[in-house]
Amino acid sequence: MGNLLIQEMQTPWSYGGNFPLSHSEIHLLEAIKSQEGANVSELAAYLEMTSGAVSQGTKKLLEKELIESYKKKGNRKEVFSRLTPLGERICEGHQKHHECMWEVWQKFMSGLDQKETQLVSDFLDMVTQGITQMIAQEEDHLNN
Repeated sequence: MGNLLIQEMQTPWSYGGNFPLSHSEIHLLEAIKSQEGANVSELAAYLEMTSGAVSQGTKKLLEKELIESYKKKGNRKEVFSRLTPLGERICEGHQKHHECMWEVWQKFMSGLDQKETQLVSDFLDMVTQGITQMIAQEEDHLNN
């Protein structure tokens, strides 16, 4: 199951466009939409990425004409980004992708009785706690 989730995250999706987007590209696009008016540093902090990674990502999104750059009046130094109509359409496609996944999950869960639902919930809690502990241990290892 874990390998399948990793594969899904690594598989580029088109989300209604004519070209595939990586997991990081679509989430950067979503961040630009949700953090309207944010500069590169603010987007990097929001996404917990480096400014360099955000800059590289925005360059790819610019090339694909999903965003456009602009400067604010009185601030000629900082560059900001906003979605183009195509970028908006791709974000809508991404949202529909998540809704479809949620519908499949809801359909599965609705077919379970209370005991089965609790078992699935407990299992997912256990997996979440395990992953959280592994991440914390790795961060501790990297920081020491």
